[in-house]
Amino acid sequence: MSNTLSRMEKSYLVLCTSFTLIAVFSNIISIKLVTLPYLNIQIPAGLVIYPLTFLLSDLVTEIFGVAKAKWMVYVALGMNIFSIGILELALWLPTSNEEHQKAFQIILGLGTLRIVSSLISYIIAQIVDIQVYASIKKRTGSRYLWLRNNLSTCISQMIDTILIDILYLYWGLGMAFQDVLPIMVFSYLYKAVFSFLLTPLLYSGVSFLQSGTPLFLRIRTQKS
Repeated sequence: MSNTLSRMEKSYLVLCTSFTLIAVFSNIISIKLVTLPYLNIQIPAGLVIYPLTFLLSDLVTEIFGVAKAKWMVYVALGMNIFSIGILELALWLPTSNEEHQKAFQIILGLGTLRIVSSLISYIIAQIVDIQVYASIKKRTGSRYLWLRNNLSTCISQMIDTILIDILYLYWGLGMAFQDVLPIMVFSYLYKAVFSFLLTPLLYSGVSFLQSGTPLFLRIRTQKS
């Protein structure tokens, strides 16, 4: 029995690690608001990278199947909870400098409400994404990769956006629904457009995992 990991096993580990890091850090950095250029609209910094998780889950579902995609999602959920525990422990530990403690609390104090809302929306949306993607693939086979990627992502990101904004902003913070709705609509449109623009990366990732060659190199080779 060989102790060496195969290329596909290494690829799965890299994808799982990348997915987990993005899921964890998108939660942590969401405390910062980012102003989008030209639009003058603020969004949580985590929203800039979070749509990448749907790209990675679709890629893993396409190549490795539903079971391994769900396992990746569960691992990331566990690491999210673990990282939150570490941050809360660091906040709880005594300090000799109260000013530093307050700054640390402001920067890394995630808040129970936001944590719970984020984790609930995360696990539901990711599982829906995997299931919808797999269901479409069952009907289309290897064709229409762009369709199952974008359709599953649009459905799951809608669920993610509605859940996080209703749970956190509307019920949690008590914001009026007419104030929450524009945030919800813009967040969803941003995620949907971003995910659509990432479609070529999915094609390239599938090509690389299946043949060991990125898609743009295969196209260049065929032309020459």
